[in-house]
Amino acid sequence: MDARARGEFSRGSTRKAKHGKAPVQATASPKRKKTRRKNRLHQLAMLALVAFIFINPDAREYVLAQWAEMQEYAMEGLAPYQVYPLEADYTIERSIELVNTHSSNIGTLRESIPIPSNVTSNEIGAAGFAYQNGDSESKFEIQRVHSMVLLIDGESISIPHDGTPHKSKSQAVTTSAGNLVWWPSKGSTQDYCPHGACVRVEYSLAAGQSTTIDFQVELTSTTHTWWHSTRMDSKINGKSDGVSVDRSGSFDEISERGSGVRDSTFGSQQKWYDRSMGEPPSNWAIDGSPNALTVAQVAASIEAGLPAELQDNVYAFSRATFDWLNTNIPYDVAAPIVARGGEQCLAEGLGDCDEQSNAFMSILRTKDVPTWYVFGALTDTSYSMWEGHGWAYVMIPLSTDWCESRSIILETCFIEGSVDVVNRKWLVHTPTAYIDWVETPDSSWETVDGYYSGGSMSSYLERTREFSTIGSADINGGTWNNKWLEERLS
Repeated sequence: MDARARGEFSRGSTRKAKHGKAPVQATASPKRKKTRRKNRLHQLAMLALVAFIFINPDAREYVLAQWAEMQEYAMEGLAPYQVYPLEADYTIERSIELVNTHSSNIGTLRESIPIPSNVTSNEIGAAGFAYQNGDSESKFEIQRVHSMVLLIDGESISIPHDGTPHKSKSQAVTTSAGNLVWWPSKGSTQDYCPHGACVRVEYSLAAGQSTTIDFQVELTSTTHTWWHSTRMDSKINGKSDGVSVDRSGSFDEISERGSGVRDSTFGSQQKWYDRSMGEPPSNWAIDGSPNALTVAQVAASIEAGLPAELQDNVYAFSRATFDWLNTNIPYDVAAPIVARGGEQCLAEGLGDCDEQSNAFMSILRTKDVPTWYVFGALTDTSYSMWEGHGWAYVMIPLSTDWCESRSIILETCFIEGSVDVVNRKWLVHTPTAYIDWVETPDSSWETVDGYYSGGSMSSYLERTREFSTIGSADINGGTWNNKWLEERLS
């Protein structure tokens, strides 16, 4: 089992090419316009107006309210932002470069390559909102896989959608060089897939030789939001049915949504993914228990900072946590090889993509808010550079009053959306994020470990993984701007 098996996330060699961090994407800043000088008559008129405002209580209240709106508008106009496409078609390639450094021994690689799936805006249900009259909202597809092919030993092997029908090792494709390729069902042994759909490769490499195995995925990825906000472009799917502070339900309402599946798996389990695999001492990636003292302190501080009427509001607490991390935890360009858990990230005040995601999920699990992992790769808007990446999903219930006023069946009245803390992407998926695997409800966190530990090799083999775009991406529907601005909760 190689070094990444215990939580290196996006940095180790088992899922990406080289040590490094998922890119924190560059932002643009709007230009400031010069203001004209005010003449003296204008200044005197303004002084008279100000005097009247502060003498008249009604006028003062009105102007202060308008001033707050103007400040919000000005801040939004001056906020830095990242430009994203609305939709993109592209082919991503995962390359595995292998070198046998031994002078005489044959090296053996046993590789597990995750098979990506089609991903929708609501993975847990058959549809979106379901209504009392029998109607339902269609789910949006945010990632559609068109084809997959494995290039090995000069041959091209097509991989079926989701790896089905499965092919066991006894049915493996044998290449001209005698190497084996198969796509089995999920299982705990090395002949199966430890986390979900995967391609297994068993490769023998002679001393002093090198080779490259390429896995290509052709797909379409579409911007989608689960956030109902004026900051979201009206062209983006999902906005109208998204959640906001005014639409959000309470913590008690979480268990009433989605048949309680997310709640029982990812909400009430405050400790998640022990990188020590049960051996003392535990090394939890996510820890929302009282034993995680820094997590508990930060969570209490975030809650105390909310208005009294919002301290039971799931959206408010989640968004305040997101904003707190962006304000207080800088991105660590020299993060350790083994990722910090949420407690360590907060205690040290630093974190990269998966570490800040661990912190975000740890804080939310102090309130039993369901959060879970999503892994893949992130590129820039020119699709010229890729890095392995890890981020989070969160489930937020819409309020019972909001749901019932629209005749929505309560069990279906929730969102489960993507949150990328370090890139300030709040409840939005962008086509620059390739989804390799989304954690599914399970009785334990062992599938997460299986994602990382799905392979082994001889000690004298050197393996490098990297992502790249084959050709160029086709951008469809234009672009939109994601503003980096804290939300005012009131």
